[in-house]
Amino acid sequence: MHIKITNETPFLSEINMVPFIDVALVLLIIFMIITPVMVMNSIQVQLPQSSSVNQVPTKNIIITVKPDGTVFLNNEQVTQGLLTDKITLLMEQHPECAVIYADRQVAVSLLVDVIDQIEAGGMHTISLTTERRQQAQPATQGDPRDANNS
Repeated sequence: MHIKITNETPFLSEINMVPFIDVALVLLIIFMIITPVMVMNSIQVQLPQSSSVNQVPTKNIIITVKPDGTVFLNNEQVTQGLLTDKITLLMEQHPECAVIYADRQVAVSLLVDVIDQIEAGGMHTISLTTERRQQAQPATQGDPRDANNS
């Protein structure tokens, strides 16, 4: 057996970039989709429930208030004394509104203090986020006590 080596097929020294670019773009899209979800769920609070449903504007200031009184501004913990100053700095970016995620166990007085500081910082459009309340099940026909007597 004899192996014949010829120069008819040249050696390719170039790397095909198309598959590499495809993989990079798919990863970019995945990270673009996952990042907002991770940011919104990074600080755990139990939101109160409400029957009304309104969408939150896209360009906003996110404020989270935990039951122990800690306040987060765009996922960064801030003291209540600095909240007004930081809101004032963020107003240079012309946000649409301030969205408050307050745990249902937060004292109303603390929530009012946070809202006052937001307004003192120059933001007067404030949204309070809630979870959608579960609708009550429709009443069944007849008296349920009748079923126990059968």
